[in-house]
Amino acid sequence: MPQDFERRWSELNARLLQIEQSAGLAAALAELQSHQRQSGFIKDRLDDVERHSFHHPDDPSKILRAQYNPKRALRFGGSGARRTPSDGPVRNDGCYLCRDNIQWQQQGAQLGYDIRVGDNAYVALMNPFPLLPGHVVIALRDHRSQDWLYQDGGGLEVSALLHDLVALANRMPGYVGFYNGVDAGASIPGHLHFQFFRRPEGEPDFPLERAARHDRAVNGHAELAGDYPLPVALWKGEPEDVVARASAWVSSWGDDNKARLNGLTANFIAAREADGENVTLYFVPRDRARPRGKGLSGLIGGLEVLGEIVLSCPEEKGRLDAGLIDYFALEDALASVGTPFFVE
Repeated sequence: MPQDFERRWSELNARLLQIEQSAGLAAALAELQSHQRQSGFIKDRLDDVERHSFHHPDDPSKILRAQYNPKRALRFGGSGARRTPSDGPVRNDGCYLCRDNIQWQQQGAQLGYDIRVGDNAYVALMNPFPLLPGHVVIALRDHRSQDWLYQDGGGLEVSALLHDLVALANRMPGYVGFYNGVDAGASIPGHLHFQFFRRPEGEPDFPLERAARHDRAVNGHAELAGDYPLPVALWKGEPEDVVARASAWVSSWGDDNKARLNGLTANFIAAREADGENVTLYFVPRDRARPRGKGLSGLIGGLEVLGEIVLSCPEEKGRLDAGLIDYFALEDALASVGTPFFVE
């Protein structure tokens, strides 16, 4: 079994590398998705997903969305029948993102694509219970915490994290990617990973992106989105410049928030712009004590921060059908998990 797993992994990776070299990373991931559907690993084709848009009654330009996705509630149970391996140890308490565990947990159904980002090795793994088309998890090959609080001399160091997220976004036009901090939507907090998905057809932007275009103010080396339920800082430009400016601003922000830094986490979101030359990076500070939105059962992560709230339980479906979920309910849910950039 282990030798067969390694052979099939290597053969798939050789094919995907050829596709990436000729058509780009997004094309390689599309082929990986096709393979994982055929293997039976991807459990949901999104046929049952309902997506709803809600406009502010007094300002139609302001919009929030809700997605009813019942199969997302199954994701914590995993994608396959797992059993204790007879031919090797369980790594890191059976972490779903560790390659050594994937072999025995999914009995060969799950294969991934090895990706290099600078000096770091990652593995692209399709999400068995996707949020949107092309939903892929890009996990660090080594088992390292998802926690973002890497500090050096009291300053917040996030440049390496942002470098890899932005670099991946730049290689994946048509995709949106995000990092969920611990207690900010991360469902596997023990293993560093990003999530990416393709933009839905016919929808060029998400509510956060729309709001940031219409109302933002400059604050030092960052721009702040004004009229949005959550505090949002953003940077747009060439990838290296975005990473440099964002890293400096967030590090300074960390210095100014030392007294409460251990209670904070974050979401970072990155996407390559339609012009093909620039990327935009968003930073949303979060309070670790508030991982869930007011009146919602699920975690608030990157997709929710973008303005699309995921609903997965029958009670939420009932509220949606009864008209009890509207723009203001979604606005309140997002606002309830926010924290200001600075406090007196």
